Formats: sequence, C-alpha cells, structure tokens
Amino acid sequence: MRLTLTARRFLVTLPLFIFIGISLSPAGQRKDTPPSWTVGITLDVRGDYKMDARGIKIDGAFAFIFRWTGTIEKDAEDYLLVHNDCRLTNWEIEEKSDSAGSLKTLSTEEIPEKPALKVNYILKSGKNLVFDFAVEGFEIPKSKAPAGFYLVLPASKENLAHFGGIGYDLFVKSGSNMIVMDENPILRGPSEKTFAWTWKYQTGIQTLGGTAFQSQTHEVKAKIEITPRKDVR
Repeated sequence: MRLTLTARRFLVTLPLFIFIGISLSPAGQRKDTPPSWTVGITLDVRGDYKMDARGIKIDGAFAFIFRWTGTIEKDAEDYLLVHNDCRLTNWEIEEKSDSAGSLKTLSTEEIPEKPALKVNYILKSGKNLVFDFAVEGFEIPKSKAPAGFYLVLPASKENLAHFGGIGYDLFVKSGSNMIVMDENPILRGPSEKTFAWTWKYQTGIQTLGGTAFQSQTHEVKAKIEITPRKDVR
C-alpha cells in the first residue's frame, strides 16, 4: 500500500516540475528573451589643434574611425560585457609648423602615436543602458615647440578619466556625449542610434619665454548597434 501512494505522488508532481523548467531560465528570465546581444560601436572623429608661442605657429589636423565589437549577456538585472574586437580602420594626422619663416610638415607616417579606444562598461540604469568609453590621445605638438599639451579625444559623459587633466564634459559645445540606449527595444530586436557632438578647448600655457596659446577641437559621430544573437540559446 505504501508503494502505491509513493508512485502516485511522483506522477502528480513531475509535470509541474517540467512546466517550470520550460517556462523560466535559472535567473527567472523568460526563454523568449535573447540570452546575449552583439554590440557594435562606430566612432568617426575629425579635429584640429593649434599653438602660437614666441613666433612659432603650429597647426595640426586629424581624422580617425574606430570600429569596436563586443557582446553583452543578461546577468539578473545587469549585463556582462565581453570585448571581441577593436580596430582603428582609418587614421590620418598632419602637423604644420612655421618658425621664423621656416615651414615644416609632418605626415601620418612620421608621427608614430595613434589614438586608442577603451570601452569600459555598459551599465543598466533604470530602463536604459549607459555606455562608458573614452579615446586615449597623446602629447602634441610633434614639431619643436616651447611647450607641449595633451591631445584630448572623445569620451562619453559616463567616463570620468579626465585625460590631460581636463574635464571633458565641460567643453562639449553642441550636441551631447551622453551615450544611452532604451532597454525595451533591445529586448524586442535589433536597435541602433547615432549620437553627435562638437568639443572645443582653449588655454594659455606659461613658459620661460612667455605665454603659449593652444586650442583644440573635434567633431564626433558615434553609432551604436545592438543585435540579438539568435544562434545562442
């Protein structure tokens, strides 16, 4: 008699266990929600910089494009970020100097330094995904000059690195560098958004021979693409 009752209890509870296993993932997430997404960032930048000091004038111009790809995976209420690839698909720089009527031009091939894109994280904030990234620059000018300064390159508003000791957000002149995506469209399918802004900074640098004036500016277009990975379940 005891064997019969045990068998009946097993038959009743088994279907319920199977139903729960099919409907929910281990984290309580619906199975029809994509488990991961491919993220693409395309950063298109054009800018220039200038210095005027003690009869020396320097003008520089640059342009570059970064293509970054990675994946994000749902982790309870947050997302895990995995870096896949980052390529500087285009890089051009030219610097001209005029010192006492002596003109000199440096091209891309003669300037070894290059920008470097760092994508730090994608943070869930309320119903949005907020991006933190920055492009590391380098010291300029490359021509002989009484003083040097850091070439500040684009950063998202979430980034607090302050490269060159400059608070980047304070000098965004138009548009916005707040890179944020609505989470709801992402859960339903492919989503993309383009952001654009201009940035400009000017200052004077004290040298032994007087004040060196420098300025730098750039224009940015940042395109974010997020696509569900349907091949992963």
